[in-house]
Formats: sequence, C-alpha cells, structure tokens
Amino acid sequence: MGIKSLIGLTVIFSGFFTLSSIGQECNNFHKRKCYGSDNAYMSYNTQSKSGMFILGHTSDLVFVAHSGQDYRVSLCQDKKVEEPLKFQVIDSRSKDILFDNQDAALDIPPAEGEDPEEAGLPQFFEFSADATKKIIIRITAPGPPPQKGESKRGKKNEPDPDDLFCVGVLVENMPSPKLGF
Repeated sequence: MGIKSLIGLTVIFSGFFTLSSIGQECNNFHKRKCYGSDNAYMSYNTQSKSGMFILGHTSDLVFVAHSGQDYRVSLCQDKKVEEPLKFQVIDSRSKDILFDNQDAALDIPPAEGEDPEEAGLPQFFEFSADATKKIIIRITAPGPPPQKGESKRGKKNEPDPDDLFCVGVLVENMPSPKLGF
C-alpha cells in the first residue's frame, strides 16, 4: 500500500468519523433542548425523535396519534442556526395539511417595534385526536436546498460539517379532558 493510498484512507475515515460524531451529538437532542408544555398533565411520548439536518433539508417524521388524546408537537434546533424551522402537520391518509407554521405566523402579532416579517414562526402545535391516525410532521430546515449530484471526480458531494445541525421533535400527550355534563 502506497503513501497516497494511506493518506486517502485517512481522509475518508476522518470525514466519516466527523459526520458520525456530529450524529452522536444529536441523540436525544429533543430531551435536552426542546421546551415542552407547561401543562402538568402532558407527558413525554416515546415517538419523539432527534436527527441531523443540513441547511435546506426536508424530512418527515411519522407518528400515531391515538383517539381521545391531546397532543403537543414542539420543535427545537441547534443555536448555530438562527432562522426558525418550517414545518407542517399532515394527515397521512387524506394528505390534508392540519397545520403549517408559515400560515400560523400570520396570526401572531409582532412584538412592539418588531418588523411583521420577522415576527417568527411558531415552533409548536397542539391538537386533539378525534380518531386514531398516522400524522406526518414535515420539517424543512432554513437555507437553500442542498446540492444534489456528484462532484467532478464522480464521488458524491459530502455535506459541509458547518451546515450540519441537530433538530429535535418533542411529542407530548395527555387524555383529552371530558367537556360538558
């Protein structure tokens, strides 16, 4: 094995370990960084997840919402990414969009002296499940979509480690309160 081959293998493995170590940092990110509900009856749902994202990346998280339960879905991200996450909550069967935080941002009045365009996007959504159904949470990280394709040498483009960050989705639930008599 020549010195060039050894150097090439060293570069490949160091890149792999860098991406792997960043991925390890994302384990249980939602437990450490996401703020849950203030409601004492809301409890942690094991369908919560964390993952590594790249700027502009879109990914879906599917979970089952059970009938007779109230849910809160909260998102959080690394502080190094200043722009908020965009997300939609979608009924997997009908494909109806139940919530889109870009639309909801229009309903949030800006703080005094704040530009309405910079009021921010809500990073949580609460709902009651009237029937058991699969729910899709479609999350889009801020920034331009990642470049697809291959480099000139035919190797796949590796993401820039500076563009990688953690995203957490905290799902909480509680029994829906009974209303009326």
